[in-house]
Amino acid sequence: MTDLPASYNSRSINPVTGMDHDFYSFSALPRRPVLRWPNGARVALAVVVNVDFGDLITNPLNLVGFTHRDYGSRVGIFRLMGILDDLGIKASMPISDVMLTRTPRVVEEAQQRGWELVGHGARVNQPVSAAMSEADERAYLAASIKAIGSATGGNPRGWLGPTGSESARTVALLAELGYDYTLDWGNDDQPYSFQVPQGALVALPYSAETSDAAVIQAQSHTPWEYATALQDHLDTLIADGEHTGMVMTLGLQAHVSGQPLRAKYIRQFLHYAKASGQVWFATASEIVDAFRSETALDSK
Repeated sequence: MTDLPASYNSRSINPVTGMDHDFYSFSALPRRPVLRWPNGARVALAVVVNVDFGDLITNPLNLVGFTHRDYGSRVGIFRLMGILDDLGIKASMPISDVMLTRTPRVVEEAQQRGWELVGHGARVNQPVSAAMSEADERAYLAASIKAIGSATGGNPRGWLGPTGSESARTVALLAELGYDYTLDWGNDDQPYSFQVPQGALVALPYSAETSDAAVIQAQSHTPWEYATALQDHLDTLIADGEHTGMVMTLGLQAHVSGQPLRAKYIRQFLHYAKASGQVWFATASEIVDAFRSETALDSK
């Protein structure tokens, strides 16, 4: 949940952006330039696999929650890696800073596969908050750059806040620190650009409607209902993609979709998507690069 100051709710409409904030201008999908994906694909699909850490120290009573998440880095992530390997798909992996040193095998396996690591904050139970000072929030966001850089030798291009948390400063701070995109905003079926004073930042929509955290955990749907929902979602995007390229993120948590009772349905959906012949599987950064390339061509 984005944590905005109370004063934001009473802001008047900006005559330039048409919005009650300055993050981006209003943009109706039918009025946009045509977006084209590589190989004529109608849908660009990013598989986003989260590896989270929630410790027992800050929440000592939640042993069940701790062991559940711990399953993700011990077992679940490797099961999902096997499925994606079989289908030749590379994922983007938001990972808690703590996990980079706590579970180096996960990082090694991800790097061997050419997966992209994404900044994800210190731990899942330490979200970004408006209660942080600007300096503290900047340091928190920068810590993920340092942690991933130390573990891999390369800085992350993307960010996903723990539990999708932000403050009103986060977008500008991410751009200032050199992040290229954020997965925190799920309000579109195409990428879009933020208006930031420094740097450049793209929103790659991370839809709650296609994430296991929302559909399985929050809404209590069965694994087979989740697979059907994903297929229905993709079918509509493919139909819409006849006119302009669409984007879909498949947000998975290693400790949820990596469970034996659910993994077969993730495989089922990915087979379905691949068989459509209309999907470009790509990392989040690859989609952002393609979007920027198309946007640059349209502006000439």
